[in-house]
Amino acid sequence: MVEKRSQTLQTVTLNSASFIAQFAISMVNFSLIYHLRAMFSLSAQMIGIAASTYTLSYFFFCIMLEQPCSHIRPRHCVEVSMIGMSLSIIWIIWSRQIWQVFFALILYGLFMAMLWPQVMGWLSRGKEGERLNRATSSFNFSWSFGAGLSPLLAGFLVEKSTEIPMMVGIVLLLFTFLLIVMATYLVPSIRATTSEASNRMTEQKEDSSTPLRFLCWAGVLTVYIALSVMQTIFPLHALDSLKIPERMVGLLMLIRGLATSLVFVYTGSVSWWQFKRSIALAVQILVAIVFIIGSLFVVSTPYWAYAILFLLFGTLLSFAYTLSIFHGASGSVRRAKRMMIHEILLTTGSIIGATFGGTIYQHFGFTKVMWWCGLLVLIPVAVSLAGTPTRKQKPVIDVKS
Repeated sequence: MVEKRSQTLQTVTLNSASFIAQFAISMVNFSLIYHLRAMFSLSAQMIGIAASTYTLSYFFFCIMLEQPCSHIRPRHCVEVSMIGMSLSIIWIIWSRQIWQVFFALILYGLFMAMLWPQVMGWLSRGKEGERLNRATSSFNFSWSFGAGLSPLLAGFLVEKSTEIPMMVGIVLLLFTFLLIVMATYLVPSIRATTSEASNRMTEQKEDSSTPLRFLCWAGVLTVYIALSVMQTIFPLHALDSLKIPERMVGLLMLIRGLATSLVFVYTGSVSWWQFKRSIALAVQILVAIVFIIGSLFVVSTPYWAYAILFLLFGTLLSFAYTLSIFHGASGSVRRAKRMMIHEILLTTGSIIGATFGGTIYQHFGFTKVMWWCGLLVLIPVAVSLAGTPTRKQKPVIDVKS
């Protein structure tokens, strides 16, 4: 009973930390777009490159730090991450030269790489089936709820000053640091959590991963390209062409975030979507349809239509993310590494979306950006269907996929 209570407290602590940290990160990322435009008058292309800088840094250091972090207790990685990201944001606020901002963004990505793979690997450790589904679902709801609520507050604050939401983000990250430190002394299971390398040596489990993870990974990569466009390029389109104020853009982000969060709760309570290739394909096809149809109405579309677009996309994003994180972790003995792969794919999608999306938007407009997103999401679908065995071929049967 005591051990179960300790495990419950550990889960609550990690989910709370995920909510607060993602709330802070989303607030900083949202305000960064307007800060760079206001302070340095950067073009849409340069803002996209700036957004790609910390995501590219995150991508690079997720790979570089995977092995070293596997020998460190997860709580120490999270603590260092909170302090490092806070200092990086302070540097961005104080910077008066654009090269200083870019250097701070590199450090911001470095310290973020010590956060999410470790938290996800920590939460999913030793869990399979229904327990794994509940663990990933509660984590997904926590960070997505924070990501959904954050832009609404950031939209109001950024109208007063682009620096205020960044300062709020710093306070929240430092609070998360204190939360982990206090929980270490109060919750025995957190204090007793070993590094992943030590845990692997103790458990000696056999890997039983599902090959369906590859299709799900490809799907989440392309869907995150679309998400990056909606988070980074759409605010510029709203500012330049639609004349939608920042707080109303923040409300659209809230709608997307709440839809994602609620679907995470739903997928955590059911299992019909697990180990089904048809579901992974259907989600990707529907995302493509949403963007291709949405591209026809990006200029004179009323605000409520954008709300529907963000609602639909948020729903489908949740399914794509859940499919990737669940099927990536299921059966694996190296959870942190699998979560690192998951995060690398999200990051790659974010980089592609921000960089190429910003360039396409600057030269061809937002309609072409939407078309580009829709077509990209269909690529894994086409590859998967093209690789489906014909009737004359004898397929390899995998009961899990």
